[in-house]
Amino acid sequence: METARGWLLDRWVNHPRIALALRAAVAAAIAWTLVRFVPGSQDYPYYAPFGAIIATTSTLAGSVRESLQAVGAIVVGGAIAWLVDTATGDYVAAVTLALVVALSVSAAGWRVLGAMGGWAPTAAVFTLIIGHGEAQFIGAYGGLTLFGALVGIVVNMVSPPLPLAPARSAVGHTREVLAEQLREIADLMVEHELPTLDQWHREHSELRRARTEMRDAVSRVHESLTANARARRHRDALAVLTEEADSLDRVSLLVSDVADLLLRPHGVPGDPATQTVLSDEVREPIARAMHRVADALDAYGHGADVDPRLEAADVELTALLENRIGETHEQLLVDSVVLSLRRALDTFA
Repeated sequence: METARGWLLDRWVNHPRIALALRAAVAAAIAWTLVRFVPGSQDYPYYAPFGAIIATTSTLAGSVRESLQAVGAIVVGGAIAWLVDTATGDYVAAVTLALVVALSVSAAGWRVLGAMGGWAPTAAVFTLIIGHGEAQFIGAYGGLTLFGALVGIVVNMVSPPLPLAPARSAVGHTREVLAEQLREIADLMVEHELPTLDQWHREHSELRRARTEMRDAVSRVHESLTANARARRHRDALAVLTEEADSLDRVSLLVSDVADLLLRPHGVPGDPATQTVLSDEVREPIARAMHRVADALDAYGHGADVDPRLEAADVELTALLENRIGETHEQLLVDSVVLSLRRALDTFA
């Protein structure tokens, strides 16, 4: 029994899509039940649960914003169809439909409508074909969608979402990608198989995507704090998560600097004699230092004791600086790499 309860709790906490589905289902059912009491809703009652679903697929603040944007997009698209239909007559010719779609798709890019702007062309086509270009259809479509959205907002207020689990997952994925890329560059250095910087960027775009997803996920959690009493119990966890996300963001820039330093040609363009090439004597120590930094990165994210990993990485970096080979271009390159790696370590301290 305890095992089953623990499994269910784990599903509920770590898979917010389940709670999202339940909120949407409850809101849609309530909206469908209540819409029969709305005057004039007999012909298009299905727009009420449609609005409820829109409102329950985001945070509380997001549900209010996106509901208003969706209704605004519906009204804009419907108005375009009504105006074109009025100007061209009741007959829906291909040219009329094309004009409605062109205008509504253009209007969908209006910044005020945000991500919900895509509903404008849908509403325009519905108004033109299903509603026969009548203004009454626009009112029913937009009004009943708004009614359902209000129901969805109330459901969100009763059980507000707090997408901590997706944010934790995004932060963890970014951390793993960073550590993996550090280790990969280190291994390629030792094997003398370094790609060009352009090749590296083409083949390793995952870090940019991971950073973007991480920032978006953490931003959604912060947005969910608005009017969310449930979030008060998780403020400490959110603070820790935000700090880790900010740290990883800084480290990702430093890892990009290291890749740039090691993979970009250094010297006078077109003159191979001036190109700075790292010797085997420094390649292996740099690779070891990068592996130690990756180890510290792993420990930082998994709650392990970071200090021994930091100390091991610091020893490797210090050794690189102590074993200087004079004021050569190679040593300047080594110093730059060490500086970037040490700044990454300072992030974990």
